[in-house]
Amino acid sequence: MSLSYPVAERALKKWLVANLEHQISEDGEGHFIFRYEGSTCNNGGVPYRALLHAVISGVGESAKVEQAWIEIPEEERDAAALMCAFGGPGFFERLAEQADFVGESLEGVISKDVPQNFAGCFCGRPHVAQKWKIALSTMHYALSASQREP
Repeated sequence: MSLSYPVAERALKKWLVANLEHQISEDGEGHFIFRYEGSTCNNGGVPYRALLHAVISGVGESAKVEQAWIEIPEEERDAAALMCAFGGPGFFERLAEQADFVGESLEGVISKDVPQNFAGCFCGRPHVAQKWKIALSTMHYALSASQREP
């Protein structure tokens, strides 16, 4: 599969440097953390930070998402709790559950046609799916870049 990213390569290059941390273990499995700078969808758009974690095995077309979850750090929760969908402490725990695409190929998840919503919050499936597309595309780009290096 020749992957067509859902975002511009210029953005991926920027996010690779500014927003992505990753560690590759000796067995080739990588733990990636994408720092997402978002804002609430109401209350004037209060900013907060979220971490999108993914554990990925393999590279290229064989790369597979082994784990994926969203973390709202403790120090960001007061701001994130101002999202309209916030329904108490269970909101953060639901985000931290494994994503529904775990076990699928990385390229397949990125290529899925999902409803787009560019709001900065995590209030609904389209909002969450959009953040995952950004994060996973950046992770894939990082893996591809490492394969291109001599």
